[in-house]
Amino acid sequence: MTSDVEGGPGWVIRGADLRPAITDLAKFRDGMAGDPLVAVIELLWTGHAQNALERLERLPESMRVRALVADCKRDLGDHLSAVREYDRLVAECAGTAREAVMRQHRAKALPAAGRTDRAIEDFRQAVELRRGHDTALLASAEQGLAAAQAATLRPPLA
Repeated sequence: MTSDVEGGPGWVIRGADLRPAITDLAKFRDGMAGDPLVAVIELLWTGHAQNALERLERLPESMRVRALVADCKRDLGDHLSAVREYDRLVAECAGTAREAVMRQHRAKALPAAGRTDRAIEDFRQAVELRRGHDTALLASAEQGLAAAQAATLRPPLA
């Protein structure tokens, strides 16, 4: 298991499952002030993926809304739908500043869909795309890569 990585004010990316978790709600809300999707993100990151999904489905479609819908589906166990949407998002973002984030989100869904090999590749590419940029984003990509690589070394459960 990898260590938690600081994601921003009041939240971390857990090493146990690579999911965001709010650690200080007041700091999180303050740090996300002005983000029109803060309420949805708070629902998703506090374990209320179904409620977050219902709110997202009422919003105009955007790349960010689509990625959050895929995150909700991942958290609800619909890994194949999540991966299909991330596949489209990665293709649409190829060569842009958003490619790293979309690859990293897809990589978090791939192991549950039985594709740890693809997750490792996505995390590797996210690490490369994030080198020389935001250190917190690079740390989260490295965290994901380490977790995916460690998962391939664990023997299957009997």
